[in-house]
Amino acid sequence: MAAKMHVDSLHEGTVMLEDGRLEDARDFFFEKAKAFVGENTRLPSIQGGQDGGGFRNDTYKDLSPIDRAALMACCNGMGKYYVAKRDFESALSWFEETQIVFLHMKFNSPAPMYEWKSFTLDVPELTHQRTVAFIGAAEIYEKLGNTATATERRWECSTAVVSLSDAHKSSPAMKRLNNTDKIAAAIQLRHPDPSICHKLSVTCPNLQVQGSWKKLTLKPATKTIGARQRFASFIWDSHLYVIGGWTGDIGFQFYKDFWCLDLADETGRQWRILPEYPLPVRALLSASMVVHREEKRAYLITGRSRVDYFDLVTERWGSIKTTFQATEEDRRCGVKNNWPFRGENLTDATVVINKGKIYTFGGQHADTNIGCNLFMELDLATKRWKRLTGYVMSPPDADYSIPGPRQSACGWVGPDGDRIYLFLGVATRDGPMATGKPELHGESESYPYRDFWSWSISEGKWRRERISGNPPITRTEMGYTFNEKLNKVVVFGGYTPGIPTMFPTQSKQCEYIYYADTFIYDYPQPGEESSKPPYTSADPERCTTPSSTSYPKWKQVLTKGFPTYRCHSQLNSDPDTGKVYLFGGYTNTDFVPSRNSFKSRPFGDVWQLRMDVPGEGGDFASVDIEEETRTANIGPWKRCFTCGNSGMWKRCSGACGGKAFFCGTECQKEGWREHKNYHSCRKV
Repeated sequence: MAAKMHVDSLHEGTVMLEDGRLEDARDFFFEKAKAFVGENTRLPSIQGGQDGGGFRNDTYKDLSPIDRAALMACCNGMGKYYVAKRDFESALSWFEETQIVFLHMKFNSPAPMYEWKSFTLDVPELTHQRTVAFIGAAEIYEKLGNTATATERRWECSTAVVSLSDAHKSSPAMKRLNNTDKIAAAIQLRHPDPSICHKLSVTCPNLQVQGSWKKLTLKPATKTIGARQRFASFIWDSHLYVIGGWTGDIGFQFYKDFWCLDLADETGRQWRILPEYPLPVRALLSASMVVHREEKRAYLITGRSRVDYFDLVTERWGSIKTTFQATEEDRRCGVKNNWPFRGENLTDATVVINKGKIYTFGGQHADTNIGCNLFMELDLATKRWKRLTGYVMSPPDADYSIPGPRQSACGWVGPDGDRIYLFLGVATRDGPMATGKPELHGESESYPYRDFWSWSISEGKWRRERISGNPPITRTEMGYTFNEKLNKVVVFGGYTPGIPTMFPTQSKQCEYIYYADTFIYDYPQPGEESSKPPYTSADPERCTTPSSTSYPKWKQVLTKGFPTYRCHSQLNSDPDTGKVYLFGGYTNTDFVPSRNSFKSRPFGDVWQLRMDVPGEGGDFASVDIEEETRTANIGPWKRCFTCGNSGMWKRCSGACGGKAFFCGTECQKEGWREHKNYHSCRKV
């Protein structure tokens, strides 16, 4: 009750918003917020500011519940102000600040808690203000066409209150916010949704980019690569290399073969077989390969002390013997037998290479299905491993200074070469139950993360980062790549357990989502960065809004068509041309109907992503957006050239070679003249 009274004292600002006195409302809420945090705290603490833009803030940790609720209300008031001004980027920053203020309560728990454990106080006003931020952000994401993150915000908002008392969820205001009809509508969408994606255009350049997916045509061959998932891949000298993997439950075919594709040969692209992995194993599953450019070698990381490599010049396999000398601290963190990866096995880890050193984070080894948070460094010059942080097996209590245990996260080295980034991923908490091998923290459902971390190589410590802009959220097993030419990270697709997808016409519901959406993490281009003064003034006019500053942020890539929804695909950037390519992955017939029985469906297709961005590699000049709006492949479906509806339509059998599809004879007759002129088609 005290918290509500404290928040009610801010009603004056709400009245200003309702009366259209926007600047007065902004000044009111900002001044009140600064009174809680002090003059030297940035509000909002955007990514890349002078204070680093990190997630942790000791001021937020020490707030009383009453002040916390009031500060959250102020942040929401600022968010609503920017929504009214149609400054969606700044509004999202303030709504995210509300969430950060709320989540800092967890740092006051008696024992450090893992991300999958919720922590809240019996203060309904805290729940109400968090819900306001959830829904405020969801409505912006919906306007931007980011249906995946909008759905996640609405779903988390509705499920966060399930275990709380009626005082937290049954008020008329909470019921209006957690609108069940809007939640139901959200979980019926796919991401992208075929009924929406062709209508989207870039309306907020700070948060969106126009893009296009182009499926590459390959030259037929008597022997070629098979469709697969859980493989390793990389690009070297404009050649795409793919090794290992398996088909899934279609044939249960396992691979340790090795292939390459000449991406530069646009007329004769054909897969070429290379010497297969020489060790006597059934398959290479969920391993990682990284390229040492100076050595012209691709190193294969599997958890073995003998690290294999492929010589990219001679096209022969070789290996190096690596060592690890455990310290007392290493043994305290679970290292046994002087080797960190139990069973000499490591899968689904995040692996990067930087300045002659290979870094691995997380993944599974012989004793964990959930995943670990072991962070290791291999110095290729000395051939020695070193544990930097983390545990071989997760202890009972969390460690707030490092990322939690996970697998299949995104990872890359930042442009300055000093920071290694870690984004999202999953703790497969249902793994122990599925395998019958008990493990601490095992549970009936996996936990997909919603966090972002960076490791400073020079400082030797982790920092949790804010998630800024228009991001992909709460997913795992996505394709990702850092593009040096474009100075951007690209993320495609992936999978989220625990958020349902409804199919009302089929009376069916899946308890997960597969994605086919595309995002970039956009670093400022050289010369674009501007100084960002600390927010030391109580006057918002003297504070730079996020939308008018230059800082790293997420943007959605809007495409009229897209590869089929999938996870375990891989993205790679060509370091020579800057072009971005996608290969493989899988989905299942529950989510993408292709067979009558439930099976995972692997892919062996190759796509190029083209983006309307500055710099070499965007390759957007030849894209015809108007045509793609009417003819682009939309996952497993086609777009009717005439009416725009999506479905399993028949393609034109005329001289155009099937460039257009029609949903029926009426649309074919109606659209024939336009199609004939546009695509130079004729009856054959």
